[in-house]
Amino acid sequence: MSGDLSARLDAALRRQEQHEEGTRPDAATLADLHARVARARRGRAVSYAAVAAAAAAVLGVAGWFGLHRAPAPQPAHTPTPTSTATPSPTPSPSGDAAPTADPPAPLVPVSLPGLPPMYEAPEGILDRTGPGWFVVAYAAPSAADGDDATTLALSAPTGELYHLVDVDAGLHLSRWSDAGVLRAVRWGDDGPSRVVTVDLLTGRVTADDRVPPEAWWVGASGDDEVWMTTSDESTTLHVVPPTGRAREVAVGSSGQSAWLSPDGRRSVAAPGFGPAVHVVDLATGAGVDLDVPAGQTCSVAGWLDADGLLATCADPVPPGGEGERDVQYLDHRRGQVVRLDAAGGAPQPLQQLTGDGVAPWIGHPLATGGFVATSLPLLSGSSACFDVCYDGAYVWEGASVSPLAADVGADQEICSVEPGGDGVLLRTNGLCYEAAGGFTWWTVDPATGATRLVARAVEGAPDPGVRGLVERTAP
Repeated sequence: MSGDLSARLDAALRRQEQHEEGTRPDAATLADLHARVARARRGRAVSYAAVAAAAAAVLGVAGWFGLHRAPAPQPAHTPTPTSTATPSPTPSPSGDAAPTADPPAPLVPVSLPGLPPMYEAPEGILDRTGPGWFVVAYAAPSAADGDDATTLALSAPTGELYHLVDVDAGLHLSRWSDAGVLRAVRWGDDGPSRVVTVDLLTGRVTADDRVPPEAWWVGASGDDEVWMTTSDESTTLHVVPPTGRAREVAVGSSGQSAWLSPDGRRSVAAPGFGPAVHVVDLATGAGVDLDVPAGQTCSVAGWLDADGLLATCADPVPPGGEGERDVQYLDHRRGQVVRLDAAGGAPQPLQQLTGDGVAPWIGHPLATGGFVATSLPLLSGSSACFDVCYDGAYVWEGASVSPLAADVGADQEICSVEPGGDGVLLRTNGLCYEAAGGFTWWTVDPATGATRLVARAVEGAPDPGVRGLVERTAP
């Protein structure tokens, strides 16, 4: 679910450029942006749908988490490998020896140069996993720059890391619903990327021929998986059941990306500023273009609920104004945040954008009825650098917006927000990617506000170190 976010964000940027040249920064700024993204992502990642990039998810589960802005949370402790003490038997009151359970086997430290401290995975630990457990994909220590090898580790809710297997391929993790296997996209074999199943006990990788090459993850619709492919002429969703043949659903013109509605029944084809927002029913294939504010183009941030979407809309750039900085800003083109009605109603304005406002970029609904998203820095007062981690994350509640409260350290900037873990799953990076290193992942507990470290960027590892992760879904 989560490993494809960075790829989806990059794909979203490309699609945004295709849909409306005037909404993007000038050519020099964009050249610098793509150069930074290429350095950060090695330029070889599989293209994914924009989140919802981006592609982990996107996310097909209604009301997936709540948000509680609480006092400063403390990061979880990543333990130093130690042995587990063996408890002494306790005598029973009758004098007879009370039955005792076998003590847990001592944890065995594993030393993998270039990776965080971790243990050997105890026998049967995968069968004891559930929500809150993650499989993390690290660039393997043997992976020199340009090579593709992945170390898979298990991140426990209590902070421990357990080594699982090493795979001689690059992997973007997509779904983990079966304890012993996960679904992913494999690249690095000098051919097209493929959807695969990875055995977490043996490391065996098996291609799923039901899904065409160069597909990326969209989300889960019930027990079915939804993948996406694009060509020069069209974009197609591939609905893949647990067994049996996949079926195809056309969703729009080439270059589109897709998010699933919270109930998993529909998909919206976006993002990027365009004159139409297209929604398709996965069961019937029927599609409809939603009403947008008259004369404006819109970029969808995600589903608010089963029938509504949050979008940023603005007037098109005037002819001949593509090179003018002032007309690129959304607040100079009657920019506004709106609710689009997937049930066929008129768009509902929520907020007029100002130079010091916040334009939602990519996000997801909250169980409380709000919506959390990253921010698009196309406002005249934005101080964000033009990089993948744009301008933090914010919570929209109707017409009001506030920063997402999360203590991830002063040197980290929130790049993306997803459902997962203790409630909210965050992906962060050093500010504007000026420092070397990759992504760090955290979860925020919606009840207490506590922040838990799931996977830290690996200093000195092949960029980006942590390639992604995926949470175990309920069996």
